[in-house]
Amino acid sequence: KIPPSIISLLPQWSLFLIIFLQHLSTITSTHPTTHRPPTNQTDNHRSIRRESRERTPSIPQPSNSTMRLNSAAVVAVLAASSAIDAYVHQLPRDFLTRRTARSSQLPSGPLSFGVEKKDRWQNMKDLSTALSMAFPLKEGEVSNMFEGPRPLVKERDACGVGFIANTSSGEEFGTHKVLKEGLAALDCMEHRGACGGDGVSGDGAGIMTQIPWKLFSEYRSESCPQPGVGMVFLPQNEERRNAVKKVIEEVCEKNELKFLGWREVPVDADSLGPMAKAAVPSMWQMFVKAPERLNDDEETRDGFERTLYLVRRRIAVELHDAGLGWEDNNDDEVYFASFSSQTIVYKGMVQGCVLPQFYKDLQNPDYTTKFVIYHRRFSTNTNPRWPLAQPMRVVGHNGEINTLIGNVNWVKAREKSKTLPAEKLNDLVDAENTDNIVMLCNTQDVPNVLEPLVDLNRSDSANLDAVFELMTKSRHRAPCALMSLVPTAYENEPSLRDNPEIVDFYKFHGGLLEAWDGPALLVFSDGKSIGASLDRNGLRPARYSITKDGTVYMMSETGVILDLDEADIVQKG
Repeated sequence: KIPPSIISLLPQWSLFLIIFLQHLSTITSTHPTTHRPPTNQTDNHRSIRRESRERTPSIPQPSNSTMRLNSAAVVAVLAASSAIDAYVHQLPRDFLTRRTARSSQLPSGPLSFGVEKKDRWQNMKDLSTALSMAFPLKEGEVSNMFEGPRPLVKERDACGVGFIANTSSGEEFGTHKVLKEGLAALDCMEHRGACGGDGVSGDGAGIMTQIPWKLFSEYRSESCPQPGVGMVFLPQNEERRNAVKKVIEEVCEKNELKFLGWREVPVDADSLGPMAKAAVPSMWQMFVKAPERLNDDEETRDGFERTLYLVRRRIAVELHDAGLGWEDNNDDEVYFASFSSQTIVYKGMVQGCVLPQFYKDLQNPDYTTKFVIYHRRFSTNTNPRWPLAQPMRVVGHNGEINTLIGNVNWVKAREKSKTLPAEKLNDLVDAENTDNIVMLCNTQDVPNVLEPLVDLNRSDSANLDAVFELMTKSRHRAPCALMSLVPTAYENEPSLRDNPEIVDFYKFHGGLLEAWDGPALLVFSDGKSIGASLDRNGLRPARYSITKDGTVYMMSETGVILDLDEADIVQKG
């Protein structure tokens, strides 16, 4: 007999299966057992053995058909039992009976199903409670078991991601068409994301594009055609927001970044769901001019990009020292979605279709770009937050990094040897000096100067993005940086037989940097190039198409690009 408490938990199909098999078993067991006469010597031996067994009254023998049905019933009950076990461990802990006894007080012997004095349901409750205890629970404590680092147990994605790029059409700053196609593709990725209980708030959606200089024309001049642009999430509280702004401006001025002004991002808060609206930051953009003494290459703008990168990490330290930093449960978040003179990120805790409704800039025809990276997030076992939406600052990541603890530990181990003089770390402007800072990993572990590079309190995507961003700000080209971080399976690969230089590249970097392994599809851009890469096992596949006009479409799956005529495609794979 199945206890009513378990029946309420079983799916309908499980109940029907068990009841049906038990009914058939009962009917069949009432049928008389029939035997056919032996037809050969083997059957004769079987008949003798059967007669011997039938003379033993203590062991009743059912028919073969009954035995088969009973076996099927047992399998069905075991399967249902396993399903219940899995379900119980997913229940809220306050639903289960909490015991403060030691594990030795658990009932001994195998867990039974309606046979022992304690039914299986109670035994499973006891076992589940015991599994949440590393030591006897203190008063008011639910569990003292270490479940694992947050990024491994709460930050796992299975998202939709892709990019659209066309460098040959449009004017200097691209076209609005590329942005519109990217937003349409993001909308078609809705099935790859998730929404909140209110049905409107999303786990996260966002885009990365070139900076829309036509839209920001009032902040440009002949002496500063491409200023640095920061996309900043600031507190909703006006007093706290003004205090944060003041710290940001002071850090920029100290590092010779002339502050050009703030721009409040036009948004439609009514388009948000209740959950997203309750946590939405105040959206602002900041503009800074490159330092006068910066000997920069205007073509690559590497020196200016390094200064912006280091100043952003310096701002985080100053905000923390002023008591204005972001804490895990603090709604007044301060977060730089991007701070660059080449790329900008618009993202939020919204569904894909809501993103252009919330950010009115995305509807403006003056928003032009040559590429767009789009990302729709699926957040597993974690509460979505505005900063956790993607793309990150340089990467859009679909997947998981299963080697995260080792990767973070190795980065931290290298940070312990500091050889650059302390006074050099305070100069975040000189191009040669900033190059030394980002090139030497041992300059990253100076928490009173720069924000820590990696942190296990961040998600796996955020840590990967931080290391990848550091490498792109050094002398690594973005494709090479990603090849060394997430290498392909190059050993004994037939396609690389005639390319020994690629194998040598992987072997060389394998001795310098540990692979960030796990199922992953990574889309990236450092403002100078755009691309995508798979993990070594190809567990997060992607598709691409190239059209006659030179547009490259890359996406998690086909069908997300609307009105893409097959006759216009010249290459795909």
